[in-house]
Amino acid sequence: MPLSLSSAALVLEPGSVPYRPDPDCAIFERDLLVRFGIQRDEDRLRQGANVGFTELAEAVIEKLPFRLASPDLLVFAFGLPDMIALKHVAQRVGYLLGGGSHCFAVSEQGLRAPFTALRVADAFTRSGRCRTLALVVCEQNTFAYPDPFVEENKVPNSAALLYFDDTGRYEFAGTRMAPRGTPLGALLGWAAATDPVTGPEPESTLLVAGSWADSDDLADTGWPVHRAAAGPYCTGVWLELARHHQEWAEAYRSVVLCDTDPRTGQSQVAVLRRRPAAPTPRRAP
Repeated sequence: MPLSLSSAALVLEPGSVPYRPDPDCAIFERDLLVRFGIQRDEDRLRQGANVGFTELAEAVIEKLPFRLASPDLLVFAFGLPDMIALKHVAQRVGYLLGGGSHCFAVSEQGLRAPFTALRVADAFTRSGRCRTLALVVCEQNTFAYPDPFVEENKVPNSAALLYFDDTGRYEFAGTRMAPRGTPLGALLGWAAATDPVTGPEPESTLLVAGSWADSDDLADTGWPVHRAAAGPYCTGVWLELARHHQEWAEAYRSVVLCDTDPRTGQSQVAVLRRRPAAPTPRRAP
């Protein structure tokens, strides 16, 4: 049975914490950055929010409406690096969730990382190795070097935790990436083709788009559009899904998540579809 979204939580700009010097991390970052002609700037850390992935993950776990107990699979997805490069956050999150999960991170893919994480989790499910999934999507904005993308777009500290099992309302139906330069509209056409009902009943599908998705491509579908707020990079559509999934499940048969990475020009789409109603048992004559 496909993974279905059962519960979710989010945190957005949870505040700041004092800077805590880490000599080992300072040496590692200094030696890494100098290879690219960049000097490590300690003042940026002292002035930053210093809310890293660990703090974000702990905060979003506390926001869940119930306590998770060792999901089969824990996937940590991010598009921008953590403020402390030497930390392994997935293992820490696994410990917080009971310590019995198979866990790993997906990174180095920009905003496509959460989409890839869902595809990997779906493969685990189809192989019989996963019935429950905790997907954590994080990004933070404190770095020891200038990052024009983060600063110009005012990328906030944010995290979404999406819990999937076999009882949720929306089940994962698939995801697809377009090669660089391919219009987002081509992917949206694929999303429509995944469900024969989507075409004749466009009002039954909600298009949840990130802030960099092309407006013309979105309008061409004829579907109602919910646009993620500007600022978040890889967390944008996932924050919206975490915030609204329950109300959307009452109004829309399908949700299509999509965005285009401004750094690469590559687009990604994922489809969530309302689970079929269980058949009504027949009464004996």
